[in-house]
Amino acid sequence: MEEKRFFILAPLTEEANEKMYQYDIYGKQGIDDCFLYMEMTWAEEETLEHTLFNLINAKLNLIINIYEEEIIENKDLSDVIELTGRMISISGDEEFIRLATEFENLVKTAMRLGTDVGFYF
Repeated sequence: MEEKRFFILAPLTEEANEKMYQYDIYGKQGIDDCFLYMEMTWAEEETLEHTLFNLINAKLNLIINIYEEEIIENKDLSDVIELTGRMISISGDEEFIRLATEFENLVKTAMRLGTDVGFYF
């Protein structure tokens, strides 16, 4: 049985940003190429959920977990980058640092492009 995958998306255009809100994220070969994305396994998602995502949830009043799709609006991405950077700097867990750095880079791209970040589980 194939393991469930989880995706975090950064739309590359405003049109893609609108598609994300309509759950129109798939192309012919998987995630549409109008998105930059991070793909995670169940275990990788749990690594981020139990640390970083819970902190983001508390700060921004969100529900990022394996049971909810969630979107972080562009106006909140600077807070996410600050929290992520802080967590990376105090962590000694190499796997967490790898995943959180990939997430941080994705969020920075969305912030630069003026788009939001979506979580699809």
